[in-house]
Amino acid sequence: METKEKVDIIFKTLLFAGIILVLIIYLTSGNKNTEQTSNTYRDTLITNTLNYRIAYINVDTLLKKYKYYEILEKKLLDKQKSLEKSLNSKMQEFEKEVKEFQKKIQLNSFLSEESAKRQQQELMIKEQDLYKMREDLSLQLAKETQEFEKQLLDTVINFLKEYNRDNKYDFIFNKAALLYGVEAMDITDTIVYLLNQRYEASKPVK
Repeated sequence: METKEKVDIIFKTLLFAGIILVLIIYLTSGNKNTEQTSNTYRDTLITNTLNYRIAYINVDTLLKKYKYYEILEKKLLDKQKSLEKSLNSKMQEFEKEVKEFQKKIQLNSFLSEESAKRQQQELMIKEQDLYKMREDLSLQLAKETQEFEKQLLDTVINFLKEYNRDNKYDFIFNKAALLYGVEAMDITDTIVYLLNQRYEASKPVK
C-alpha cells in the first residue's frame, strides 16, 4: 500500500472518531440539561404544593355519623315504603280481579261474549295504568333522592365555608377523589362533630 493511501485511511479514521466524540459530548450534555430541567420542575412543583394548606374529608364516614343525614334518609325511606305499599295494594287488587275474570271464563259465567271482551279491555287498561303508576313513582323517588342529596351537599358545603372562614385551608378535598392522603390532613371527625353539634343546637326544645 502506498504512503498516500495510508495517510488517507488514517485521516478518515481520525475524522470519524472525532465526529463520534463530539456526538457523545453533546448527548451527555443534553441528558444532563434535561435531567436538571426535570429536577428543577419537580422541586418547583413540590415547593408550590407545600405552600398550600390542604385537608380532606371521608364523605362516606361523614354520612354514616351525621345525624341530620339519618333524619333525611329515614324520611326518604318512609316515603318510599309508603308509595310501595300503595302500589302493592293496587297490584294485589288487580291480580284478584284477573283471577276472578279467568274463573268466569272457565265457568262460562258471562252473559255474552261482548260482556267478557268489555271486562277484558277494562283489565288491560288497569294494567297499563298500574305500569304507568310504577314508572311515575320511580321517577318521583329518583327526583326526591336527588333533592335529598343536593340538600345534604349544600348543608355540608355551606358549613365548610363557615368552618373555613378564617382561611385555615386553601383546599378541602373529598377523600374518594384521592389516591393517597396523609392521615394528619383528614378532618372528617372534626367536621362530623361540629355538624352534629350544630344540628343538636338547632333542634327545637321539647
